[in-house]
Amino acid sequence: MQAQRRAPNLSKREAELLDKINHAISPELQQRYEWLIERRKAESLTSDEYNELLKLTDVVEELEAKRVKYLAELAQVCRITLSQLTEQLGIKPPENA
Repeated sequence: MQAQRRAPNLSKREAELLDKINHAISPELQQRYEWLIERRKAESLTSDEYNELLKLTDVVEELEAKRVKYLAELAQVCRITLSQLTEQLGIKPPENA
């Protein structure tokens, strides 16, 4: 990944933004969210799981919005477009987007 290759040349702000981008959603949260989505697709969610999925969806959407904000800010700092930045970082849109 180009971001890792460029790491020694990053400014403090660029490094901070990359850290926020890379740690937007914890692995535990992502795993639980994906598990609940799979249960929903299989039509096997309990009522409690459905309510949890709704809450997690709000949390994930908020975290992803912040991640996009950080990506846009990093693109501005690097003086490139957001598309160029995401391509350089190897970031692809989620499959369910």
